[in-house]
Amino acid sequence: MRPVDATVCPACRAPVPSPRGEAAATAPATAAPPASAAAPAATAAASATAGPRSAGATIQSASDRITAQLGLDRIEGFSLRHFFSEVFSSHAPGEVERQLSVGAPDTTPALHASMGVMPTPWIFFRALTGAVIAYLIFLFAWRMFNNIHLVPGLIMLGSFAVPCAMLILFFELNSPRNVSIIRLFEMVIVGGALSLLLSLFLFKITPFLGALGPSSAGFVEESGKLAALLVAVRSLQSKYRYRLNGLLLGAAVGAGFAAFESAGYALRIGLQSSSAMLDNIQVRGLLSPFGHIAWTAVAASAFWIARPGCANIAETLKSPRFLKLFAVPVALHFLWNLPFEGPFLLKYWVLGFVVWVVIISLVQSGLKEMRDLVEAAAAQAAPPQAQAAPQPSATPSGA
Repeated sequence: MRPVDATVCPACRAPVPSPRGEAAATAPATAAPPASAAAPAATAAASATAGPRSAGATIQSASDRITAQLGLDRIEGFSLRHFFSEVFSSHAPGEVERQLSVGAPDTTPALHASMGVMPTPWIFFRALTGAVIAYLIFLFAWRMFNNIHLVPGLIMLGSFAVPCAMLILFFELNSPRNVSIIRLFEMVIVGGALSLLLSLFLFKITPFLGALGPSSAGFVEESGKLAALLVAVRSLQSKYRYRLNGLLLGAAVGAGFAAFESAGYALRIGLQSSSAMLDNIQVRGLLSPFGHIAWTAVAASAFWIARPGCANIAETLKSPRFLKLFAVPVALHFLWNLPFEGPFLLKYWVLGFVVWVVIISLVQSGLKEMRDLVEAAAAQAAPPQAQAAPQPSATPSGA
């Protein structure tokens, strides 16, 4: 475990020819408009339209390559503007409580066509805003009074704010609404603690991986978090059988691991320097959506996808379908811990883009699963078509 130390196409510069017709060729030179006056305007107009289109095409091309290499569904029809369209919309009082009260036996909705539609999450942003405000209050008080009793609040809020907000985002993406918020935070606490314990145990019994340095965490910690998840839900897999459930429960264990690990780093660094502690909290919080939460969500989704075609857990963990997708968080974690960053934390943004392309593809795959289930349920519930009554055979006259 290691703390963080802490295309768009350019504008087209090709010359734009000014329109010339037969009359322009024969007209006097003084009557022809200067080409230099029209070219900049045409170039600017072309750049204004080509730039965004080129950017979108480049991002789509990159995401297509990622999903194709991993054998995942191509991302289609996804728009960030639509995805976050409800973030700043007004919502009725009590709407947050209504949205968060699902998942109990009497509040889990029946299969419905809306479960196959991409959600538009917004509660996560309110949770993030509230947590950041609370953290800033502690930070202001610490800088004003320098009171040591404020440090635990700084560490806990700074370590849990973004992971918990991201977990609520995954909760909103779970369209079946069959996982309760209480169950979710049980997974954060118990799953997070157990994943730390199992990871430390795996580090102890695999000393040979120490030759890889901090990057060995990619193998050890991803295995430890997945093992903790499987232990925590061993008796609940039949209840949480949908692919979106696996994505959510994996994110819960990853959020717990990320928050506890960040708190540990903050404490260790804070014993030496309070300013370095604050820097570490803020950088890890900023990058946490691209780390443990996302990695464990993908790892859990790999298991949930492969499980139906296997006889037991051991067979699932050895299946090529699981191993191919599980290799993604392992590889991303391995690269994350390599001792280089690039300018402006470039490495982490690139790795974050890759993992979120995978997650969006998995979400769309999970929504497709829900659509298929809804259609199957509707077909099964539909009354059988009435069979046509047999027509009486014609009787020859005089028989």
